[in-house]
Amino acid sequence: MAYVYDGDTVKLADGRKLRFIGIDTPEIGRHGEANQALATQARSFLDDLLNAHNRILNLQHGTEEHDHYGRLLAHAFLETGSNVAVQLLDAGLATTLVVPPDTWAVDCYQQHENNARAARRGLWSLPAYQPQDSANLQRDTKGFRIVRGRVTAIRHTRFTVWVDLDGTLTARVSTKDLSNFTPGYLDSLRGKDVEIRGWIKTGSDGLRVNVHHPAALRMLAAGTAAYPK
Repeated sequence: MAYVYDGDTVKLADGRKLRFIGIDTPEIGRHGEANQALATQARSFLDDLLNAHNRILNLQHGTEEHDHYGRLLAHAFLETGSNVAVQLLDAGLATTLVVPPDTWAVDCYQQHENNARAARRGLWSLPAYQPQDSANLQRDTKGFRIVRGRVTAIRHTRFTVWVDLDGTLTARVSTKDLSNFTPGYLDSLRGKDVEIRGWIKTGSDGLRVNVHHPAALRMLAAGTAAYPK
């Protein structure tokens, strides 16, 4: 292993760029952009972890071997068999990221994230990573957010299912991703309180977030505060 770009991307000794499957870490700023919160800590944590294990990684490929950037995709393990993604999740320096069809270990990764989140470790101690009320989101909101709110409408178009929440946030589910959801699941969310996670962007008529898997759009259990204080 030759170089650590950030907490989830490294350069292998043979020159290939490897992106870890199942997690996302804060980005190191490039081209003049500022680092995201705890980005340098995530990179240092990974670098130290690799240094302590001879900078050797064993790789387990997913369903897709490369992403659309041409990067190699794999789950990475240390010489001891320890999962690198789990180490980062436990430290609160990564969030889970499910990109179908690579869904191996999604439940395991989510549990480790939940543990770090409950303990408010790392990213989970920051205000930006606390659940936010969809009705109170500012129109210039962008970046990774966890949002809670009530589903006010489900709209079907030819290529998309739109899930509208209180306020101006709408989750976009492409029809090509519907196979990842139980039939009827999205329609069942109408009038329910949900939690959405993802990267919010500003659209011409409000805020948008792309959802590819139910791990990013879940119904809140009865009694869960939909509108956190």
